[in-house]
Amino acid sequence: MEDVISLLRHLLTTKHSIDRIDSIVNQLNISKERILQLINEQPYRDFFQLLRPLLHQTQMTDKIALTLDLFCCTHYAQQCKNQFCSFLHLCPYNIRPMYAKCTNKNCPYDHDILKSIHNKRILDARGLSFIPTSVLHDLVRASADPMRSFWICTDHAKKGGCSKKIYCDKLHYCYYSLMDACTKSHCQHVINDACLVYFRQKEINEQDQDDILEAFKKVLRQRKTDLVNANNLPYQSSSTSSSPKTSHSNHNQRKPNNNPPPPPPPRASSSSRRSTPIASASALSSYDDILSSKADSSPPLPEHEQDIILLDFHNKDEYAQTERYLSNEIGCPIKLLLSKTIFSENKEKQSSNIRNKPVYYYYPIRNPTDTFQLLRWQNEDKRLIKPLTVYASINDAHNMAVQNFESNQFCIFRIHLLHSGVINGTLLTDNRLQLNDPLTMCFDRMWIYVYNL
Repeated sequence: MEDVISLLRHLLTTKHSIDRIDSIVNQLNISKERILQLINEQPYRDFFQLLRPLLHQTQMTDKIALTLDLFCCTHYAQQCKNQFCSFLHLCPYNIRPMYAKCTNKNCPYDHDILKSIHNKRILDARGLSFIPTSVLHDLVRASADPMRSFWICTDHAKKGGCSKKIYCDKLHYCYYSLMDACTKSHCQHVINDACLVYFRQKEINEQDQDDILEAFKKVLRQRKTDLVNANNLPYQSSSTSSSPKTSHSNHNQRKPNNNPPPPPPPRASSSSRRSTPIASASALSSYDDILSSKADSSPPLPEHEQDIILLDFHNKDEYAQTERYLSNEIGCPIKLLLSKTIFSENKEKQSSNIRNKPVYYYYPIRNPTDTFQLLRWQNEDKRLIKPLTVYASINDAHNMAVQNFESNQFCIFRIHLLHSGVINGTLLTDNRLQLNDPLTMCFDRMWIYVYNL
């Protein structure tokens, strides 16, 4: 373990967390054979990646890249509610490369990686408890720096591509292919000019490209939400939670994306059968239980409830398009488990003469049992005692959604406003709206998804 810690310390002192193997031998006084044996041992295979030289570069030497990744929760500063969160809870202003350190003397977030039970459990579950605290903190800062870790550019897949072009500090390559999840037949998984520029920036342009991509795969595997098994993170009560007491700062919030949503698919007739979800029942867990309970209900149902029909997407391209769209809006890759069109004949008749250009807002579901209560309400004439607070941005709705603890799922409803202007409800700050009259709106989409990091 001492050799592992020495190798970690050394790579963390280099510019890109990468160094030539002969330099490591000289600095650490460890033989090349021992280093190669070390990085291939089972407990440490994800810690390091051997970058061999290209075949025609006979004068070049092997390099070792640091791939051990300690990514931090992006929801922690917004009070992460997931007791099984797989990511560290640390102050974002104390770990990101643009900040030397947090200067807030009254900062509500943890700065010490071992202060919270949550972080200790993650380190124990990943077998990293033997690493000294100072090295762990350096690893966290390196993981948050694209030039010292292996990051894929998420803007690259957006329409129009990344605005930074060849000056981007992240790799322009298909994220989904590195996760063995790309479904686009036309997607070219090739090393392009932007990739070569990136390789030159990291001084690995003369190393084997398959080895480089393997380094990215190792980091991406460690950023999956299910990396730490929930069984290794037993229930954590509110008294021991590492969530901050209060959030006093908003400058870490992501800005809403004002790009228009993709056009809605054609409305299916009310006689269409309810189809099964695309994701498996075991993946959907509690939301699937809630949704299937209505289809299995014995008639007679109230008239307004019989009119609620949930229709699945059957077009794979449209399903993939929605998944990419939500990933771009939320700001990180997601896996869409279920996407349904919400159809109500009564609502269609009611709104057919007043719909103009679609105006959409988004509502985060906080409890699976609320799902059908909301759907029933939209077909009733009763006003809500407590108005719905809806958001103009998918990202804002996502930040307010509560991750289901059993399945790590999020659920968001898309709301179609039937009028223009404030007649729909009460305008609030931060692009929010309060709705309490079902006659002003209708639900038209439901998305259930998980992180796919």
